[in-house]
Amino acid sequence: MIVFVGLMLGIFLSSLDQTIVSVCTTKIANEFNGLKQIPWIGTSYLLTSTTFQPLYGKGSDIFGRKTTFLFAILIFLIGSALCGAAQSMLMMIVARGIAGIGAGGIMSMVMIIITDIVSLRDRGKYQGIIGAVFGFSSVIGPLLGGVFTDKASWRWAFFINLPIGAITVIAVAKLLHLPHSKGSLKEKLKRVDVFGSLSLVIGLVLVLLPLNWGGSEYDWDSPLVIGLFCAGAAVLFVFCLIEWKVAQEPIIPFHMFKSRTNVAVFLTSFFIGMGLFGVMFFMPLYFQIVRQESATASGLEMLPMIVGLLLASISSGIMVSKWGQYRPFIWIGLILSTTGTGLLTLFHEDTSRGELIGYLFLVGLGIGFSMQTVMLAIQSSVETKDMAVATATATFFRTVGSVFGVAIAGTVFNNGVKSNLDPLIDKFPEVEKVMVDSYLAPTFGSDLEAQILHAYMLALRQAFLVCIPFMGLAFVFSLLIKHHKLRKQLEPVLME
Repeated sequence: MIVFVGLMLGIFLSSLDQTIVSVCTTKIANEFNGLKQIPWIGTSYLLTSTTFQPLYGKGSDIFGRKTTFLFAILIFLIGSALCGAAQSMLMMIVARGIAGIGAGGIMSMVMIIITDIVSLRDRGKYQGIIGAVFGFSSVIGPLLGGVFTDKASWRWAFFINLPIGAITVIAVAKLLHLPHSKGSLKEKLKRVDVFGSLSLVIGLVLVLLPLNWGGSEYDWDSPLVIGLFCAGAAVLFVFCLIEWKVAQEPIIPFHMFKSRTNVAVFLTSFFIGMGLFGVMFFMPLYFQIVRQESATASGLEMLPMIVGLLLASISSGIMVSKWGQYRPFIWIGLILSTTGTGLLTLFHEDTSRGELIGYLFLVGLGIGFSMQTVMLAIQSSVETKDMAVATATATFFRTVGSVFGVAIAGTVFNNGVKSNLDPLIDKFPEVEKVMVDSYLAPTFGSDLEAQILHAYMLALRQAFLVCIPFMGLAFVFSLLIKHHKLRKQLEPVLME
C-alpha cells in the first residue's frame, strides 16, 4: 500500500501539471512580454509527453521498471524546477518540453508497474483508484493555480511538484522491489530500437504540430499545415516498416494487432480520449465565458463531473475484482458518457443548477466506468512478455486521441465563434475585442452582452456536438472486445 501511495503521487504529479498551468499562462506571458507565445507553453509539453510515451513500454522491458520510472520522475522534476526558475519565455517553453518527456513516462509506468505487483483479477481496484486520482487532480489543479497566481507567485505552480516528487522518488526507490533487468548497460543499449524511436518521435511531432496550429495559427488548408501532415504520415509509414521488418525488439510489436480485442481496445481508447478531453477542455469555457465566472470558480463548477468519475472509477474497480467481468462496465460507461455528452448540447446561458450538476455527473460516471476497465481488456488479452508494451500503447492511443479531440472540437468552436460574431462585428466593430478577451462582454451594455454570450454559447454547443460521435464510436468499437478470464494469481515479471 505504501508503494501504491507512491504510484498515486506520481499520477497526481503528471496530471496536476496538465491543469494547474492553464490558469497561470496569461500571468507568465505578461511577465515575459510573450502573449503571442502562450500556446507554446502547452504545445511543447503536449508534444514531448505524447511522442515519448510509447518508448517507455519497451524501455522498461530493457532497463527495468524501477529504473525507467525513476528516470521519468527525475526528468519531470528537472523540467519543473527549470519552469519555476524560468527567466524568459524561451526558457519556459524549453523547460515545459523537458517536463513533458518525464510526465508521459510517469503515466505509462504507473500503469505498467501495477500490472507487475497486482494480479489481473485485483487490478481493477487499483486502476480505479488511479482514475480517481486523475479526476481529482483535474479539479484541484486550476484551484491551486488560481491561488498561487493571485496570492503568491505563478512559480509555485511548478515548485509544488518538487516536494511531492521527492516523496514519490523515495517511496519507489526504497520500497518498490521488482526483478532487475539482465545484461550490462552496453548490452541493454544495443537492444534499443534507435531508428524506430527516432522515426516515431519525428513522425508524431510532424503530425501533432499542425494539429495544434490548424485553425488558430494557420488555416487548415495552408501549405504549411498540409505539408507537415504529409511529412508526418511519410515518416510514420517508415516507422511502421522499421517495426515490421527491421527492429529486433520493436517499440510497438505488430503481432499485437493480429488480435481483434487489442485493435478494438486501441480504437476504443483513442475515441474515449477524443470525447473526454474535448468535453474537459471546453466545459470550463462555458463557465468562464458564457457565465462570466473566474477560472477558480469554473474549477469548482466541474466538481459534479469529477465526483461522478471518482465514484464510478472506484466502484467499478471493486466490482470487476469481485465478479471478474469488465465488458459490461465498459459498455455501460460509454452509453452513459455518450448520453451525458449529448445532454451538454442543451446548455444555455441560464441553465439551472440542477441540470448542470446532473448532466456533468452523468458524463463523469460514464468516463469513470469505462476509462480504466478498457485497460483491463488489453492486459487480459496479451501475453505477459507484451504486457508493458501493450499497456503503454493503449495509454498512448488515449493521449493521441485527446490531442485530436481538442484540435477538432477547437476548430469547430473557433469557426462557430467567428461566424456567430461576424454579424455583430459588422454593426459594432469594437465587439471584435471579445474574441481576444471574453471578459470584456459586459462593457458593451446588457443587450449587446447578451448577444455576444449567445454567440459563444452556440459555438460551445457545436463543440460538444462533435464529441458525441467520438463517444459513440468508442462504444461501437468496444462491442468487438472479447472477454478473457481475469487471473487471480500474480504472474512473474519477464525481463529478458
